[in-house]
Amino acid sequence: MSDSPSERLSTGATSDPVRQVSDTIWRDLSRHRGVLDATDLGTVALVLVYLRSRPVWDALADGTFDIEQAIYADVSADQHGPRILRPVLDLVRTSDARQLGALLHLVGRYNLASVSFAQVFSTLLDRMALDGGRKGAGEFHTPRSITDLAAALLTPAPNSRIFDPCCKGGGFLAAMLDRMTFEREDEGQPPMASISDYSARSCALAYLNLRMRGVTPEVLPSPAVSLRAGAANQQFDVVTTNPPFNLTNWNLDQGVEGRWKYGLPPEHSGNYAWLQYVVASLADGGRAAVVMPGGTGFSENPQERSIRSAMVEDGVISAVIALPGQMFANTAIPVTMWLLERSTVARPDAVLFVDASELGTMQERARRSLTDTDIERIVEAYAAWRELRLNAVPGFAAAVSIEQLRDSEYKLNPRAHMVPMDGSPDIHEQTVRVRELALQLRRLTEQAGNADRVIEAYLEELSL
Repeated sequence: MSDSPSERLSTGATSDPVRQVSDTIWRDLSRHRGVLDATDLGTVALVLVYLRSRPVWDALADGTFDIEQAIYADVSADQHGPRILRPVLDLVRTSDARQLGALLHLVGRYNLASVSFAQVFSTLLDRMALDGGRKGAGEFHTPRSITDLAAALLTPAPNSRIFDPCCKGGGFLAAMLDRMTFEREDEGQPPMASISDYSARSCALAYLNLRMRGVTPEVLPSPAVSLRAGAANQQFDVVTTNPPFNLTNWNLDQGVEGRWKYGLPPEHSGNYAWLQYVVASLADGGRAAVVMPGGTGFSENPQERSIRSAMVEDGVISAVIALPGQMFANTAIPVTMWLLERSTVARPDAVLFVDASELGTMQERARRSLTDTDIERIVEAYAAWRELRLNAVPGFAAAVSIEQLRDSEYKLNPRAHMVPMDGSPDIHEQTVRVRELALQLRRLTEQAGNADRVIEAYLEELSL
């Protein structure tokens, strides 16, 4: 007796069952798109995947509840839930009833007992970014390897207060929760998560994303309001975010406001508004990771140069990491990750620079992604520096004193501060790299074979 393609996917051998299931769901969903664009379709799909993981699914599947009733029943313990989810519920209401019925049946087909629904949700967000154009990519998504890197670098404790002021579907905080264990009483309480975003729909998706991981987040006012104030109204142990790059008119022509300890940011770019906002939102001992465009660290704008120098002198910049280009679906520019902190103990009188711009491997749609090995290498360099075990790794990591940064006019360009590598190749490193490429080729070959088998199964069912 033959089983369905979805059942074959959930039980068949694969190196990445979450990716296989997510890609198959997305491909099947596209057949029912109707008038919905890829981003709207993805949003409806994410609502259904969320409900598929909840106890209310049975009542939804047997017709006792419709989708809106199921959502209200699921979030009934949170009085703010219905308001937060209004943008996605409005989209569900405007969808054709027959289309919703088909999508409900489609998501319900999948036997995901051996696959994390939360991971499927996150992977579908990634797919929505790839297929949704600039709207989907910019509004709802930060690449998974960047969020995984931030989570590995910051390692919040279970009962931390964590915050993403520009949450884009909740990727950063979801990655942190995936690394944390807080089920048993002796491992502490779940973290207290807070989110905000310019997009109400992004907040709604982040809300669902984090609830799937056992945490109901607090939704704070939009950064359109709070960014002008220079900080959130609360302080947090961990802040991480990927704000809009070079945001113009971020102050909304409201005049000078805010707690700008290091200087008033220029109107034409909000980069240093965001960096100061994050620092001001940290509690004592708090740490942060902020994604910035590559040129932020050596901008020649007088206001930005002055702010940068003041931040360096105050010791709030812990490290700057240069990441590869082509990581985002909507831009090929290289980016940096700034690690910030409000330390209560003496720190080295230096800033760590890591040049990871040559790391990563190419994935689908010409996007580059950091491997687990790449992330481990960056994290180890940062940990070694914090533990005073690192001086320099030629071509990769260097600790630069504040005095040296003064001499360089406070330019925070990781590549410019690297100790040159000698001319002889590192045989061990080359061997490891070849081995990684061989493993990647094997994985891609396996995925191609799995895809061929799924396609053949569909064609067989259609008698083609």
